[in-house]
Amino acid sequence: MKSAEITTMVYEKSRLGFNEFTNNKRTLGVRERQVLLLVNGVRNLDDLNKFFKKDLLLDTIKKLETEGYIQLPYGQQRPPEFANTFQNPLVLQDIPSKTEPICSTKMATVKAILIEATDDYLGIMGRGIKANIETCDNENNLRQTISNWHMAMRESKLGRESASFLMEQIHKALEGETISAET
Repeated sequence: MKSAEITTMVYEKSRLGFNEFTNNKRTLGVRERQVLLLVNGVRNLDDLNKFFKKDLLLDTIKKLETEGYIQLPYGQQRPPEFANTFQNPLVLQDIPSKTEPICSTKMATVKAILIEATDDYLGIMGRGIKANIETCDNENNLRQTISNWHMAMRESKLGRESASFLMEQIHKALEGETISAET
């Protein structure tokens, strides 16, 4: 097994992984949450190895993947030698074979919520996040941007209290529910 192929693997949070940070109920330990927080669909295992010992990192990644908190991005394949190492058939069956593109109305609604909240709560510190929101053009970019936005909101003095409510609004928009003007 070539370690170079393994260390270039990139993972992203699944819906369950995102929910770990948006719900008040915590299901993971501190180390697992730390790794999950750094998994963003961009960092590969080599990048994550800078923060954690390799053995602990691989064990944690295995646990997060088998329990469904992280997944390989759609279309990425693991090296053949690595195929059975983290594979959990129950988790893989839940992953759709083809992802539907996000509706432009849903995208616009979510982007509007994100931009308004960024302006209201993050101010000048949210300038980079706002630029990322405006340039989102697909669901993967949007989900990554939502993750970054949410973490910034939770770290913000002003946005901390509104972060959970706004995430609920974003989830409703993504699921196609209508959001009343009162909320």
